[in-house]
This record gives sequence, structure tokens and C-alpha cells, in this order.
Amino acid sequence: MTVDSIEASYRCAKQIARRSGSNFYRSFWLLPAAKRKAMHALYAFARITDDVGDSHEPVALRSRALTWWRQTVALNLIGEDTLVTPKMPKSPTGDVDPIPSGLPDVAVQILPALRDAAQRFEIPSRYLLEIVDGVMADQQKTRFDTFEQLEHYCYLVASAVGLACLHIWQFESPLPVRPAVDCGLAFQLTNILRDVKEDASRGRIYLPRQHYEQHGLSEDDLLSPRRDDRFQCLIRDEICRAERLFDSSWELWDSIHDDGKPMFSMMWRTYRRLLQQIAEDPGAVAERRVRLSRRDRWSLALGHLVRPWYRRLPIPPAELQMRSEPSIKA
Repeated sequence: MTVDSIEASYRCAKQIARRSGSNFYRSFWLLPAAKRKAMHALYAFARITDDVGDSHEPVALRSRALTWWRQTVALNLIGEDTLVTPKMPKSPTGDVDPIPSGLPDVAVQILPALRDAAQRFEIPSRYLLEIVDGVMADQQKTRFDTFEQLEHYCYLVASAVGLACLHIWQFESPLPVRPAVDCGLAFQLTNILRDVKEDASRGRIYLPRQHYEQHGLSEDDLLSPRRDDRFQCLIRDEICRAERLFDSSWELWDSIHDDGKPMFSMMWRTYRRLLQQIAEDPGAVAERRVRLSRRDRWSLALGHLVRPWYRRLPIPPAELQMRSEPSIKA
């Protein structure tokens, strides 16, 4: 594979990241050029995978596309310099698609950049394939009986991404696995709390049954959430769990290389501030998707992009210094 083809792949990945409208696209500029390019490739890969899982295609087609995508990614991560695009088995209509329905045409185009980034920063292929596994699991499982089941799901869809990011940011050995896993759990649990109403409208419940039944709530109560005392107590308990995970995850700070710390800090503080906003009105998630204000988003971005402001950020963050809530065990 030529240098030109790899650079074209990186440009494609950058376009996908830029078009996504994600707040974290700005945070990539906190990294040196090589690490920024690798983040574009990782983000584009995760974005494409998520988009397939969230598409309006029938479940069977989405699953077929994700199976093909996982196989294709695996072959290209371990293969030679040529791009490998396996054909799918024949569909029920007898057709064989080079790229199955549900996957965008640009999917294959980002693979050279993904492989180059994985090799350059020694990202284990396991983490990248687990990202696909998480989206595949989301096609089949929309309920969790225990917190342990939810933890495994969060690991696949969030912690695996974080572990891949950690290799791009680089770290002092040994790999701080526990804080890295907890960071993904904290971020994903915050997302789950934010999206209670939206997930309910899609027939999905991510909060574990063992938790909501402790508060006298049923599945129907989560599918049609109301801001009553039982629901708000459930959300407060989950907030406490997320806070403890955030506490643990900040331990990553001492391991990450200096040029990777600003991006980690921006992501951590953004999710932590979102959790704090949910905590200020726990019942709001029954009515809408809670979002950070534009002012908060710009404050967080500028606080990291403007070097003198970044140097004045409290280390550890104020949220860790001020916390005094009791721990809640899963």
C-alpha cells in the first residue's frame, strides 16, 4: 500500500470526523499531528460502526453488515499491504454484495488509515474488534438483569474505545487497565442516564433490572418514565455509581504522556460536568435528553485550547476535591 493511498485514507477519516459535528472533534486539535491523524482514523471507524448499528435497515441486514465489517477489519489489521475486501455469502435473493447494504461506501476507504494508526501506536486489534462486538450486541440485547451484564456491555462500547485512545495518547507502562476500563464505564453510564427518555422511545432499557426493582419500579415504568420519587432515587443511585467510576478513572492522569493529557482532561471534564448537570435535576432525564449549554461547551473547549487557561485548570479537578457522597455498591 502506497504512502499516497494511506494519506488519502487519513483525509477520508478526517472528513468523517469533521462532518460528525461531535464536540470532541475540537479536542483532536489538542494532540500533535501524528496522534491527531490516528484519532481521526479511530473516530471514523467507531462512527461508521455506530452508524451501521443505528441505521434504519432491518435487524437482519444490520447484523449481516456488521459481521462482514468485523471480518473485513480483522483481515486488514493482520494482513499484508494490500487491502482485503471479502465478499459476503449469497443473500436470500442470490446476490453477493462487495459491501453489504447498510455499510457506507467510505467504510473500506478508512481501513488503510486505521491499520497504519494501529501499527504506528501499537493498538491491539482486540480493542478495535471489541468495538464492533459492542454494536453487534446492541442489535440483540436491549435489557440487562444485573449491573455486571451492563458493565460488560459498557466495556465493549466504551472502555474498548478508551483503551484504543490510550495507546494513541501513549502512557507509561504498565497499562493502567482498571482506571481505563472505569473511565469507559463512567462515560457510558453518563450517556445512559442522559438518554433514558430517548432509549425508552426505542423500546430500550439500559439500567439494570436489579437496580430499578430495588426502587419498586417495573419495566413499564422505565419504558414510560415519570419524574416521581422512585425514579429520581434510582437516578441518584446511578449518579453515585458513576461518580465513583469517575474518581477511579482520573488515576489515568499520571500515566498518560504530557501531549495526550489535554485531550483526556477535556473529555473527562465534559462528561463529568454533564453528570453534574443530571445530578442537579435527576427527574429531568424522564422528560428530555439533558445537554450541556453552549456556554459550558465553549468554556470547556477554550479552557483546554488556550494554553494559559489550560495551565490554570485544577489538578485534580474540583469535582474530585469536593466529593463527599457515600459509596454505593453495585
